[in-house]
Amino acid sequence: MALAKIKAAVWGPPSLERSLLIKLDLTLLIYFSVIWFLFGINRASYSTAYISGMKEGLGFKGTDFNYMETIFTINYAIFQIPSTTLLTILRPKYVFVAANTLWSVLTLITFRVEHVWQVFVLNGFEGASMAIAYVGAHFIYGSWYKQSELGTRAAIFCGFGNLGNMAGGWIQAGLIGAVPANGSLAPWRWMFIVVAVMTIPVAIFGWFFIPDLPHHRSAIFLTPEEKEFAIARLGAERKHSWDLTVFRRVLLSWQFWLLPTIFMLYSLCVQSLGNNVMQLWMASRGYSVIQQNNYPTAKFATGIVATLIYTIISDRIGSRWECSLAIGITFVIGSAILVAHPASDAGYFFAFYLLGTTYAPQALWYSWMADLTGHDVQLRAITTGFMNSFDFCFVSWWPLVFYPVTDAPDYTKGYIASLVTGALTIPFILLIAYLERVGRGKGIIGRETPEAEAPPQGDAVYKATPAPRN
Repeated sequence: MALAKIKAAVWGPPSLERSLLIKLDLTLLIYFSVIWFLFGINRASYSTAYISGMKEGLGFKGTDFNYMETIFTINYAIFQIPSTTLLTILRPKYVFVAANTLWSVLTLITFRVEHVWQVFVLNGFEGASMAIAYVGAHFIYGSWYKQSELGTRAAIFCGFGNLGNMAGGWIQAGLIGAVPANGSLAPWRWMFIVVAVMTIPVAIFGWFFIPDLPHHRSAIFLTPEEKEFAIARLGAERKHSWDLTVFRRVLLSWQFWLLPTIFMLYSLCVQSLGNNVMQLWMASRGYSVIQQNNYPTAKFATGIVATLIYTIISDRIGSRWECSLAIGITFVIGSAILVAHPASDAGYFFAFYLLGTTYAPQALWYSWMADLTGHDVQLRAITTGFMNSFDFCFVSWWPLVFYPVTDAPDYTKGYIASLVTGALTIPFILLIAYLERVGRGKGIIGRETPEAEAPPQGDAVYKATPAPRN
């Protein structure tokens, strides 16, 4: 009885749609969420390893850590658009499993490195293989979930990434305490072994349970009725072909330019949360290495909570701009506190944890992008990739200028840069909201809504107009 009430609250009353959603959430949502969790652990492992012995063990000098991150970022950015484009040409299962397997092998190799340049090389290849993880997941989610369902699922997905960042610090702290410093392998090297071993089983799970795209009708866990209904329930995409009109449809759309721009401003603002800024500030105040690994994880916890709140609200009201505006204001408040250099440690902790709530655009704004580009599959695929790649065109060099490790612990110019970029998101949010209202009023944004409703579970096969096959 209790289980029935939970199912009704989360997925609605018994119907074909509820059956479909439950199966998608237990396969599609779980797979990508766990992959993003492991991505978070992977990237956190470099930061935690750096402050836990890798710096001294490999001989990192000056801004070597920043260069390592930049090499990863450049390759990660370059492969964003090719990755999402590939998902519209090949079956996604093959793309994701191949990328996940390669990434896990590269992570495992990292435990054997002896020189800084080897870390640089491996980070470059990891960036290329991991490029599909984030943007690819958002593209697939937008292909299966409706607007009223998408934000909450994207929040769960991004929440797992933040959990991964938190777990990276916890795992490293645990290894420091459990592995003897004079053992055959240093604790920071064990970190990469642990991450690689965790990733391989998930790639195997993906081989069996990634459902590709609805029109492939290849999901082994869906019934014929559910496969047809999955195609029809989101409505028809007005544009779905790769032809010469793609250039006009994409390059002349405001979505392609404004959405990546606002996401880039967000990413530049939250550089104050990365680059070991908080950890190096804590080191200057005398906090222990274990505290430096553990305390910063709380900013990801505030991010998880805020992301769920913002996306649930936006799903319920059917609009994203109001929550986006609240985030823009938080950018300004948190960054202004850091610029002011609080007299007490509590002021810094408050600012870092408050800014942690602004991780929400990772889910909220990608859901907004899916809402605004759902009418054109090529526009959605390319914009999904471009939002991240355009962002990383700036993120790849921004920390070298505004957050170099040589400035630690005084990042005044970085905090000012975060304040400015955070404030700039506000007018862009209002402009996108206006253009969305105009576009929906003209009927040029959004998919063509299907006329039929979902039949009760057990009824005859739901008849959908066959979609074009890749």
